[in-house]
Amino acid sequence: MRFYYISLFSVILLSVLYFVGSAVLVGFGIWLRKRWNKAWMVMVPLFLLLYIGPIAEELWIAWNFGHLCKKDAGIFIHKVVEVEGFYDATRSTHDGPRTPQAIEEYERSGYKFYEKKFRDTGKFVHVEKINGVWTPTVLDHTTARYHYRWPHMDTLMAHKVNKIERVVTDSESTEVLARETKYRREAPWFFIGLDRPVMLCPDSGEHPLSKHGSVFNLALKPKRSD
Repeated sequence: MRFYYISLFSVILLSVLYFVGSAVLVGFGIWLRKRWNKAWMVMVPLFLLLYIGPIAEELWIAWNFGHLCKKDAGIFIHKVVEVEGFYDATRSTHDGPRTPQAIEEYERSGYKFYEKKFRDTGKFVHVEKINGVWTPTVLDHTTARYHYRWPHMDTLMAHKVNKIERVVTDSESTEVLARETKYRREAPWFFIGLDRPVMLCPDSGEHPLSKHGSVFNLALKPKRSD
């Protein structure tokens, strides 16, 4: 199980619920005992409901979150290839001149070309350095063999547990070269705090490969010039 963070205000709230609930049930139990000598048959389930009911949601979320994290969360590199470029389905772009920030990113990454979605047009943009200038070309379909996709972006997997997944695939062989899977859980109903911190698995720095950045950087290496 992977329980959510503890909040002092949440502890106070639960304490009040348990105290008031216990007082009510004790009073009801005394009254019922005077009228029925088997009152415990009713009181035991009521006390169990009182103590488990308020945290039942947290138990359910924590169990599902822990199970899914153990099942397949992490970064998995199955194959590393040298490529001239790839299709990045996680981001869109336009067909105009590149911004200084985009040019800096392209130069630093070392790939010869990049392909991305052309906003909401249903087309694609191929960006390649031609005569020293990063030049966009609009395409009807992608030409890159390798794709970096985001098949799951906060996909609901269980109550208050979402899946985030990025994959690198070979479009010709349909082979998955690399996969990064994370799970994100939400706070239980009784959590009270100044904010609601995100709980992920694996968390930042928890996985030995996470420090290297995006999963495509681990599987797709810029092809060296001969």
